[in-house]
Amino acid sequence: MYYSCAIVDDEQHAIDVLLDYIEDTHFLKLADAFDNPVDALKTISAGDQIDFLFLDIDMDGMKGTELSQHLRSKARFVIYASSHLENEVRRIDSNFECYLGKPISMKRFYRYN
Repeated sequence: MYYSCAIVDDEQHAIDVLLDYIEDTHFLKLADAFDNPVDALKTISAGDQIDFLFLDIDMDGMKGTELSQHLRSKARFVIYASSHLENEVRRIDSNFECYLGKPISMKRFYRYN
């Protein structure tokens, strides 16, 4: 059994880091990755539920916190991957399950698995 994941980040190198960590974790499978939050909203809204949604906060077109409000019914767990401090993120949106500070280390990623 595996858990499906989606990544939404407007920085390709951040997507690549998370993709590598997901691929190295036997029980995770990437469903999709997006560098545009509007495209993610359209695709994820129309698709099946995903288990883990990794979101950047500061993106062009739509903030990750806004995107999470739209996709909350489609994602079991929202994980913010951001350069903001965790307490800043909690003031913006206290309804997330996990926070990964950028740059994301492998040690921190695996601590939540």
